[in-house]
Amino acid sequence: MQRLGIKMLVSPGRTVLVLLVCCCGGVVVGTKRNVLLIIADDAGFETEVYNNTVVRTPHLTALAQRSVIFQNAFSAVSSCSPSRSTILTGLPQHQNGMYGLHQGVHHFNSFDGVRSLPLLLKQANIRTGIIGKKHVGPGPVYPFDFAYTEENSSVLQVGRNITRIKLLVRKFLDGQKEAERGGGEALPFFLYVAFHDPHRCGHSQPQYGAFCEKFGNGESGMGRIPDWKPQYYTPDQVKVPYFVPDTPTSRADIAAQYTTVSRLDQGVGLVLQELRDAGFENETLVIYSSDNGVPFPNGRTNLYGSGVAEPMLVSSPEHRRRWGQSSRAYVSLLGLRSHNLALTENLTE
Repeated sequence: MQRLGIKMLVSPGRTVLVLLVCCCGGVVVGTKRNVLLIIADDAGFETEVYNNTVVRTPHLTALAQRSVIFQNAFSAVSSCSPSRSTILTGLPQHQNGMYGLHQGVHHFNSFDGVRSLPLLLKQANIRTGIIGKKHVGPGPVYPFDFAYTEENSSVLQVGRNITRIKLLVRKFLDGQKEAERGGGEALPFFLYVAFHDPHRCGHSQPQYGAFCEKFGNGESGMGRIPDWKPQYYTPDQVKVPYFVPDTPTSRADIAAQYTTVSRLDQGVGLVLQELRDAGFENETLVIYSSDNGVPFPNGRTNLYGSGVAEPMLVSSPEHRRRWGQSSRAYVSLLGLRSHNLALTENLTE
């Protein structure tokens, strides 16, 4: 196929790759771009970007003003580990082997021979990093050069403590700058920041609330996240999605969810500020999305639109004329692997 600055890779994500390139207006020939992939956990459309007028998300709004806003983005599967495996392999879960959840008694893994995005980038000597929730395996299939995940840290600290996440992003980017100062070839990087917000946590850490909305809020026994300014909402304020029963319990849950969405938003702002301060903002493609639908009835683990439809923002520094525009093109998270491979190093398979 003809090359427009990137190679149109033949893979299950090929159609989506073409859509993303077309929507962003092509890629400058000969350029190599860093990629920052931000994935929220069970996030839906509870942001100002997608017309929720209650929850306050100024940082995602600012990112949207620098992005193409996709209105029809979909996960390949409405479950955490399988979805994350499709994002990193470009293969549906039945092809990559991650049929179910990775952790604990479930213990699902991708097949040993799967060639994931971090594996291919590592083989090309491109620096890779992951901060937050990994939730896929085995390790040799998903190798990252820089990794702070639930495998070696508390998922609360690397997935919800936005100050800790900020400092880890800084550490990764400082390493990138140090490598470039070493005089070698300035290769691009791929950084995957996987927030744990706004996932439920009442089943595992009930002391922090249904959505861990109390974690780090400064109250007694909750700890304090220095960079977080908690935003609180009342049940009567929330907008109940059409697929959720409008009950007092639902409204209380959604109010708690909004608080963690606000923490996610502030975390995204901190990550993007680190990118800016390190001098990589104008050299980095930024993608924001989620792994699956919200954790409410008819949401996550269901194949209704409310279970598989995802927010997606794609910010390209080279295509400013598209900033703030909305696209109704149908895209799938399956295409992210191919798109990221193409942008970083023109890799083929």
